[in-house]
Amino acid sequence: MRFACRSLLACVLSASLISLPAVGAGTPNRPLGFVLAAQDAQLDGNAAANGANIYNGDTVATGSGGQVRLQFAGNQVYFSPSSLAKLTTDGSLVTAVLTSGTAGFMSARGGAVAIRALDVLVRPQTVQPTTAQVTIIAPDELKIASIAGPLSLELDGEVYTITPGRTYGVKVVPDSLPPLQNDQFAARKRRGLIIFVFSVTAAVAGIVYLYKEMTESPDAP
Repeated sequence: MRFACRSLLACVLSASLISLPAVGAGTPNRPLGFVLAAQDAQLDGNAAANGANIYNGDTVATGSGGQVRLQFAGNQVYFSPSSLAKLTTDGSLVTAVLTSGTAGFMSARGGAVAIRALDVLVRPQTVQPTTAQVTIIAPDELKIASIAGPLSLELDGEVYTITPGRTYGVKVVPDSLPPLQNDQFAARKRRGLIIFVFSVTAAVAGIVYLYKEMTESPDAP
């Protein structure tokens, strides 16, 4: 009898332990934010609906006439037509990893939001509210509008700062490295950035366009 009771208790405990991982795995991830406004846009392959939750690893794509605005706490991220990106987080910073097209952000004071394009991480340089727009224009070149607040650009451990009020061209170039012993070269060359200023007209146009798109009411036509 005692043996039978012990066997029954062991079976119950085993069943309980087996069920624990299944319960944990079924717990949904905490949303990063939600869709504020969308038109001709997809979220993870489905039509992006206003109010839909956004999770770590979700992809966002806009059609040729599409656009979408996302809300992350006090921060917004905006995607122009024909854009593709993935949303990721390290637990504190939300990053839009841009593959093609244009993305912009408006960060609240101290907001933790960034855009990564061509491996270049673009984020607020200070805690003040910051607005920026990033466009991939070539496999090695970006157009970055620093609209409000200075921006920090990070690539391969190097940090660059650009001031607000202008639109910049940013070209990714490999740094030249001297040969190592036996005429061998480093396996991976570090890359650098060449930063130049576009015309003032282009900068103003970028500012007006992004401000209009990101501050317009979601209910506006």
